[in-house]
Amino acid sequence: MKVATPARFVLPLVAFMLLAVPAAVVRAQDARSALTNFPESQAVLYINARRLINEAAPTVVPPEVLNKALADAKQFVDLNGLEYVIAGARLKGDMSVKEIPEFLLIVRGNFNADALLSGARMMGQEMYTQETVGTKTVNVFTFNKPAPADGSGGNNSGKGKFPIDQIAAVALDANTIAVGIPAYLRDAIEEGGARPRLKPELIDLALRDANTLVSLVADIPPGMSKHIRALGAPPNAEMESMVDALRQVQLAVTMQPSTFGLQSIMRMDSSEKAMTLSGLVNMGLGFAKGEITKELQKSSASDREDKAALLRVLETFTNASRGSEVELGLTFQQAGLAEVIKRQMTPKAKKQETAVAAPGAKKGAAVKRRRARPRKK
Repeated sequence: MKVATPARFVLPLVAFMLLAVPAAVVRAQDARSALTNFPESQAVLYINARRLINEAAPTVVPPEVLNKALADAKQFVDLNGLEYVIAGARLKGDMSVKEIPEFLLIVRGNFNADALLSGARMMGQEMYTQETVGTKTVNVFTFNKPAPADGSGGNNSGKGKFPIDQIAAVALDANTIAVGIPAYLRDAIEEGGARPRLKPELIDLALRDANTLVSLVADIPPGMSKHIRALGAPPNAEMESMVDALRQVQLAVTMQPSTFGLQSIMRMDSSEKAMTLSGLVNMGLGFAKGEITKELQKSSASDREDKAALLRVLETFTNASRGSEVELGLTFQQAGLAEVIKRQMTPKAKKQETAVAAPGAKKGAAVKRRRARPRKK
C-alpha cells in the first residue's frame, strides 16, 4: 500500500486535535495549575483565549470582519470554544546550536479530548504509534520515515522531508490536549517530580495581572550579549552590560472595562541595573515625544490625527523601578483603538472595490468610444 505524503496530514491533523465547541468560563486557578505543572522552559506564552476572542476582539474589530473570520476558522477550529492556550519552547542544547527549539502546546476547551485524538488517529492511521507514560497513553505521529536499505522509499532526506520528525499528542484530561515534541511532552506528564517544572518566578510573571489576555515570559540565558553579537550586532560595552544583567522578561496585553494595556516587566540582576535601565527608558521616551511633536507640526491634516493619537498614548506611559524589577506600561482606549483599526481597514476595502471595478469601467468606455465613431461612407 502506498503511504501518503506526511505533510498532507499535518494541518488537518493538528486542526482536528484542536477542534472545540463552546467552552465554560476559564478559571484563573486552572491556568496557574497548568503552568505549575509545565516542564522547565526558556519561554512560555499564555493566552486567555476565552476573553481574547469573546470579550476583547468584539470591542475593536468590526462585527462583519470578526464574524467572517470566526466562520472561516470554524471549519478547522471553533475559536469561541477555547478556554486557554499555553505554548512553551526550550532549547535542546545551548544557543550556539543551530537547531529548531522543542515546542509544547496545551489547549483547553469544552471538547472531548479522547474523541479528537481518535479522529486524529483515523486521519493518520499509517503514521502513528502508541506508548504508555505513567497513566497516560501517548500518540506519536511520525512524518519522516527512514528510507529502507534498498533505497526504495522513505522521506527522511531531500524533497518532501518535514522539518519535524515526530509530534506527540495526549489527552491530559477530558477537556485538555497536549501536542508537542515527544521528549518535551513526556516531561510534561511524568509524575512524581522526576523532571524540573517551570520556574515559579516565571509563573508569577505570566499571571502577575488578573486582567491578562496574553502573556509571554522568557528566562534569559547568561551571556546573551555574545549571541546577539554573533548575529551581527556591533560591539557596545554599555549595551552588552545591560543585556547581560537581564534575567527574566515579560510582555503582556491586559484588558480593563474600557482600555487595553501593554505591559513589560524586566528583572535585572541588581537594583542598580534596574534603576539605570529605567533612566535610559525615560531618556528614550522624552526623545520620542519630542520627535513626534515636531512631526505633528509639519504633518498634513490627514496624518495629524494618527500622530496626535500616538502622542496621547505615550502620555499614558508608566515607568517604575522596584527592587531589581522595571515595570513599563502603556494604555489604549478601546474606542480609539477600534477607530484606528476601522480606518486601516476602510482604505483597503475601497482599493479592492476600485481594482475590481476598473477592468469593467475601461471596457465600458471602450465600447462607448467605438459606438461614437462615425461610419465611413
